[in-house]
Amino acid sequence: MRVVVTGGDLVTEQGPIPADLLLADGRVEAWLDRGSAVVADERVDAAGLLVFPGFIDPHVHSRDPGHTHKETFHHSTLGALCGGTTTVLEMPNAVPAVTDVATFEARRAAHAAHAWTDFGLWGMALGPANLDQIALLHGAGAVAVKFFWGYALDKETKGLVYNFAAAPPDSLLLPPENGEVLELFREVARYGGLLAAHCEDRHILARSAELLGHPITTYDDLLFARPAVAEATSIAVGAQFSLATGCRFHVVHMASAAGATVVREARAAGAAVTAETCPQYLTLTDADAERLGPAIKVYPPVRSQADQDALWAGIADATIGSVGSDHAPHLLEEKLRGFEDAPAGGLGVETLVPLMVDAMVRGRLSPSRLAEVLSAGTARLYGLWPRKGSLRPGSDADLTLVDPRGSARISNERMHALNPVTTWDGWELCGRVVASLLGGEPAMRDGEPVGPRRGRFVAARHEVPVG
Repeated sequence: MRVVVTGGDLVTEQGPIPADLLLADGRVEAWLDRGSAVVADERVDAAGLLVFPGFIDPHVHSRDPGHTHKETFHHSTLGALCGGTTTVLEMPNAVPAVTDVATFEARRAAHAAHAWTDFGLWGMALGPANLDQIALLHGAGAVAVKFFWGYALDKETKGLVYNFAAAPPDSLLLPPENGEVLELFREVARYGGLLAAHCEDRHILARSAELLGHPITTYDDLLFARPAVAEATSIAVGAQFSLATGCRFHVVHMASAAGATVVREARAAGAAVTAETCPQYLTLTDADAERLGPAIKVYPPVRSQADQDALWAGIADATIGSVGSDHAPHLLEEKLRGFEDAPAGGLGVETLVPLMVDAMVRGRLSPSRLAEVLSAGTARLYGLWPRKGSLRPGSDADLTLVDPRGSARISNERMHALNPVTTWDGWELCGRVVASLLGGEPAMRDGEPVGPRRGRFVAARHEVPVG
């Protein structure tokens, strides 16, 4: 099938370029002068639109399998597609967790039957308990391995146990100590992989909870119990381990100015450290807690306006190179339990692109920078470029078309999630995601799917170190 996307501006590293795009057999075949006469099976009118390489959400928890009363891979990828994302990278801590290559392959097959977008898979690092699986997960095409630094895991399910001091010790897989974590860094470095971590120091969190002295009843209590220094401390240790081993170390869902400062300094010192942040940290602050209540609860927590400003500065100077949703749905009744007992997390995969497009139109970042943090830079980080994240000939013909002069409104009624409740309900946005193409064929228009489900698995290819 040959498709011509005509009349739009192609978003490149140098800025938007007026050109048409010829797509054939699922790939970008050529750039054409605008209005070129070429034989095609279909023409997509992109007049007045920005044509981006398909957007990637690298941080999605679809709860599938294990907690499919909260979300399913069908619903999360449908929401992603309808929001303007063409590839999702699925986190490994469903039940059972992806801690070995056998589970990886089973998860790949199961998700392929339900994917509305293309998808990649993370592996999960446990420390010594699955060190022998790191090479196998890398060879199977895992985009990265994730380490939940400082959290115990349930021995049976490998589910996260946030308050493990209160759990029976014989039911837990305790967090590895730093010497064992350093060994994990060495192992990931051997295979050129990417080690990512949820960075909050468990000792600081435990002591902060003790000093609070009572259950968390307010948002101020939550911020006291999970201070920014806990995030910055884990990032600093990881940066030193990266310097010592050469391992690429990635900080997911970075939430604080303190964390951004550590990443910036580590990168200046030559550490292979990268960072991601999320729309919740870029659009919300602690001032929103009174309005949203426990719905705002995520880990690490949303902090102050000064933290938000520092994260935007990190995007501007490339301290932060990727933005993901950290889509982690729960039931509404769970989120209403109060700040102490409500689980952390919420919807995000469908609102990721609209919120970042709004930021672009309002001048927070340029179209080229948006393409970098939501597409090209993310694809490079996770071993998917130039198959993903590029408009160059030979790349997958995944495109997202955006009208910068349009407008949009986030509404629970239009969400495609299994439990459609978002913290951004009712937000009026500048800019509009008009359509997406997946594999060279129209896949979404005006927030609804077009045609059948046809998402495919994409394997990462990380460069193995020489010598």
